[in-house]
Amino acid sequence: MKTILVDDEVLLVREMEKLLADYPDLEIVGSYTDPMEALKEIESTRPELAFLDIEMRTLSGLELAELLLQRNPDLNVLFVTAYDQYAVKAFEINAIDYILKPVRPERLQKTMERIRCKRRIPQEPETLRIQFFGKFGIYMGKEAVKWSRSKPRELLAYFLANEGIWLDKFKICDDLWPENSPDQALRNLQTAVWAIRKCLREYGISGASIAYANDSYILNLKDSQWDVRRYDEVFEQFMATGSSAAGSEAAALYTEDYLAYEDWNWARGKRAVYAMKQQRLLERLSAPGKSAAE
Repeated sequence: MKTILVDDEVLLVREMEKLLADYPDLEIVGSYTDPMEALKEIESTRPELAFLDIEMRTLSGLELAELLLQRNPDLNVLFVTAYDQYAVKAFEINAIDYILKPVRPERLQKTMERIRCKRRIPQEPETLRIQFFGKFGIYMGKEAVKWSRSKPRELLAYFLANEGIWLDKFKICDDLWPENSPDQALRNLQTAVWAIRKCLREYGISGASIAYANDSYILNLKDSQWDVRRYDEVFEQFMATGSSAAGSEAAALYTEDYLAYEDWNWARGKRAVYAMKQQRLLERLSAPGKSAAE
C-alpha cells in the first residue's frame, strides 16, 4: 500500500518511518515536513494511505486532508497528533483512525488491522507457539492463551505430549482424573475437550484439532513453533552428525526442565527423559574431541 507521511517535525517523521518499517505491506512513497509539498506531489506519488499530523504551521492536517481527498477520494487518511480535541472533526473527514502521540506500537498495530479490514487485505496469519520447557504455555503471536479452568489446560498439554497418537478415553481418565468414578471422569473429560475446542475457536487457532473415534481421541498439530519438537529435531541432528550449531540450538532451547512448574503425575516420566537427554547433550558439547555417535 503506497503511503505518505506528513509532519512538520522532521524527527517525528523519522520516528514514524521506523515504526512503519515493521509493516512490509506498506511502501512509503513520500515523507514530508511541508504539507504543500505533499499536495504538489500527490499526482506522482499516488498514495493509498496518508499519515497526517494535525498541528502544522503552514497548513493544518485537517485542511491538507480535505485538499488531498478532493484529488484522490479513495485515499485513506489517518491522523497522528498530540492533541485530542480534533477527534470529532477528524472523523467528519472520514479519517480511518486517529492516533495520539507518542505513537505506541501496539496502538499502531490495531490501526493497521483496521486498515487491512477496510481494504479487505488478509492479515498475515499469527504463529501458534507452544512452550513445554519451564511453564506450559500456548501463544497466538504474542498473546498467551488464557484458561478459566486448569483441567482443560492440562488436558491440552497431555494431548500435545502424545501428539499424533490415538489415546483411549479410559486411559486419559486414569491419568488425569484418577480420584473420580469412571462415569464422573468421563463427564469431566468430555467437558474439558469441549472447553479446549471452544478455546481454539475463540483464539482462531486452526493449526490444532482434536478428533474422536472408537472411544479414543487424537490431537493433530500443524504450522506451529514448538520448543520440544524443535529440541528433538536438533538433538537428533547433533547426535547423528556432531553439528555444533544443532547442539548449541538444542542446549539453548532447554531453558528449564520439561513442564517444570506443572505438578502433573503423567509428565514426570517425560521430564526425567528430557533431563537425561539434556545432560547427555551437555556432556557431548563439553567434550569436542569425542564423536557425536559414540
